Amino acid sequence: MPPRPQGRNTRRVPPATTRDPRLLRARDGGHRAARSWRARLWTALRVGTFATVLIGSGWYVQAVMTSGQAFAVVRLRAIGNSRLSEGEIEGLLDGLKGRNIVTTPLEPWRQRLLASPWVREASLRRALPGTIEVRITERVPMAVARSGDSLLLIDEQGAIVDEFGPRYRSLDLPIVEGLMERDGKEAVADETRIALVAEALVSLRDANLLAKVSQIDVRNARNVGVMLMNDAVLLYVGRERFGERVQGYLDMKGRLARMVDQVESVDLRFENRVYVRPRKPGATFASMPRIPVEDSVEEALAEPEDVDGQH
Repeated sequence: MPPRPQGRNTRRVPPATTRDPRLLRARDGGHRAARSWRARLWTALRVGTFATVLIGSGWYVQAVMTSGQAFAVVRLRAIGNSRLSEGEIEGLLDGLKGRNIVTTPLEPWRQRLLASPWVREASLRRALPGTIEVRITERVPMAVARSGDSLLLIDEQGAIVDEFGPRYRSLDLPIVEGLMERDGKEAVADETRIALVAEALVSLRDANLLAKVSQIDVRNARNVGVMLMNDAVLLYVGRERFGERVQGYLDMKGRLARMVDQVESVDLRFENRVYVRPRKPGATFASMPRIPVEDSVEEALAEPEDVDGQH
């Protein structure tokens, strides 16, 4: 059959294989949206699965660490203790063993350690799986305070550490008189004298003289008395510069012994002169230069103004 002739007004139909770009874009956009939605869903599923596993693992680990015996405290390791034995430390921390090392707060147990008069500072540290490290800074006894018939160890701050007894017989410490006062049946330390003793101990220690001191007398809080080992002379050093004044006496001790026979006491509180009380009837004080020159010293037995009355 011959083809039909086409006229001018006849409409041409595009071939079936020709595609509209708008339809192609719409269909491609739908495919991309579907792929994007599936990708987001898959990502969400993976994230959710990972979070579920992570949370479950956290719960499991927490349950094991808070209830398992593997995390119980089984050992206390003491560090820095000298006077306190490990048994005494474990006694202060009685009840800590067996507790969970992760969840148990350590501050209340540190306060227990600080309640011991021997403990100046303390810290506790966890060392997994089951050890608590106990680091101790002990008080250092510097003197022995007399309280009635008792003797008490005190540290450089004047704090009472323990009662002096046979276990401390190896300590060679000066005796402090006048620190403790009787309040009924109980001896109470006077705060002013505690501060005075603490300052004297530190000053004498810093001057490397504490080992030479046998006695410190603070019964007169305005004028501290010091006696040295193997020396019967009582030194009055006031309430400051203790080490410097005791050293001044040691520097002049030899000359002083040659000039004044049988010295009873020496007053070192004054800048330019020292006052010496000889051990002989009727003598009061001898006045001499602070750094005496042998040829110029006069043993003038004159009572110094406002000195003897303060002893």
